[in-house]
Amino acid sequence: MTQIVLAPALLGGARPWAMAILSILTSIGILAICLIANPAKPRRFLRRIWLVVAVLAGWALLQSLPIWQIQDAPFNAPHIALYPDAWIAMSGNLIWLAGSITLASMIAQSRPDRFTSDLAKIIIASCAVQVFLAVLAATLGLETTYWFAKQAHLGDWTGSFANRNAFGSFMGIGILACLYLYAQNRDGNKAKHLDQSGGLLALAIIFAASLIQSHSRSGIILGVIGILLFVTFNRPAKNRVKRLLWPGLFGGIAMLVIGLADPDLASRFSELARFDLIQRDDAWQTALHAISDRPITGFGSNSIALVMGHFATPELNTNAHWFSSHNLLLDGAMMFGLPVVIAVLIAGLFALKSILNSAINPSDHALVVALIGFVLLGGLVGWVMSLPSLILPIAVLWVGVFEAGLARRAADFERVDHRGQSPLPDQTSLR
Repeated sequence: MTQIVLAPALLGGARPWAMAILSILTSIGILAICLIANPAKPRRFLRRIWLVVAVLAGWALLQSLPIWQIQDAPFNAPHIALYPDAWIAMSGNLIWLAGSITLASMIAQSRPDRFTSDLAKIIIASCAVQVFLAVLAATLGLETTYWFAKQAHLGDWTGSFANRNAFGSFMGIGILACLYLYAQNRDGNKAKHLDQSGGLLALAIIFAASLIQSHSRSGIILGVIGILLFVTFNRPAKNRVKRLLWPGLFGGIAMLVIGLADPDLASRFSELARFDLIQRDDAWQTALHAISDRPITGFGSNSIALVMGHFATPELNTNAHWFSSHNLLLDGAMMFGLPVVIAVLIAGLFALKSILNSAINPSDHALVVALIGFVLLGGLVGWVMSLPSLILPIAVLWVGVFEAGLARRAADFERVDHRGQSPLPDQTSLR
């Protein structure tokens, strides 16, 4: 939970020194929980996660070995990876993520009924810290981010992320956390529930206003879609379409009013009507050209910038540093090849299906669905979903829902088994 607050303050956790700090915290947590009297046992699904990590790290290592046929110009090398040492950092990031999921699972086993709610509260607190930093910068008139100046972000709210899309996406996760906590204990008087938990809705409104101030188009779209998905699936199936009508209408009107009230934001959305999609279509086309050159093997870890520069389409702005194609699937295919990416994607879809099946109440189910839509859409239009500060809260929230479902299933099984067991023999005869 400390990492959920700390990772956004460390430039989203995207730097090697930041990952070192986060990895140390995860290691301390795993060591501490293993030293207690009765440590939790690792679940079976954790073995599958570590298997995926081992496969990716092993393939990245294999790409870097000098055992391959000499590559064609300009990549004249006896290995596939354009940067043969980059697999080390990539493997370290994957190990940190798998370790954090393992730690979350082991902690959740001791408190499955409240772990997800505790995580949501920590996410809200972390979002509040970022809003404070953004308000402070706007109040003091700082013409920069907290980490470095970038002309495209001046005037946008970025907190300590130094990236408006990352800040906006984080605010979207915070809004979902507020709605999740508000949806708990829905039984009873609605007015009383609003009186007791209305502060959560107030925080959600603050996060929404901060999201708008980030001027992040993808963040705003993700936030709206996440809210609509949560509201829709937090109801019985027979009422979902009906319940979606009013929130959808209200969301459309709100977007129209916001666009009229903020001309800068309206002009940013109007740019989406351009045929070039603000270079994203050229980046995607460049990535597809690169993938077609090596569809099976890929180019290795940390190779995207060099590959994008080599296969750039005539319309692509090569003066920019294209460290991503703004599509995580295309990024993965460029680095690891199509077979590996397809295998990991299939494994991820099966995992998400298991998490959905384990949701024990409508709010858990709605949270999982909203986060799935958040990740899938965000990964298709940008790279920020790969930031540790974003992937960590989403992953551990899924773990919390999954562990709560496993605990409920085990309790139900024990209750049924206790009721159906044969009567015990007379205790006096046993003595």
